[in-house]
Amino acid sequence: MDARGALSELAELSAQIEAAAVVRGGTVEGELGDPALVARLVRAADELLGAAAGARPGGPEVERVEVVLPDGGVFVVRGEKRVAVAATVPEPTPGLVLYDLRTCLRRIDEEPAAAPKRRRRKTDADA
Repeated sequence: MDARGALSELAELSAQIEAAAVVRGGTVEGELGDPALVARLVRAADELLGAAAGARPGGPEVERVEVVLPDGGVFVVRGEKRVAVAATVPEPTPGLVLYDLRTCLRRIDEEPAAAPKRRRRKTDADA
């Protein structure tokens, strides 16, 4: 599944997410919501991951950042290849938002399901 498809699925699953983006190597692969908000989210994701890494120099790579404010939250999740960032409604359920973002990243990395093989009908010539 591509990033746009995964974000569309995310929008259907999570009423808490107002805007989101998936980024790989500095390139936005997909976005959901107001483009100006998404642009701010992408910049914030990079800054938040950097600030969190700076708090523990030499520590393990930062996997997630949660910022919960009175008027909503910002959540960042780092996957193996990509980063997902989302803005939420006020008083989000952090565990659920993080789960949904991780699921979004996993869906992008999944291989498409192979189409079932069609069986050939037996004909008189086969008998």
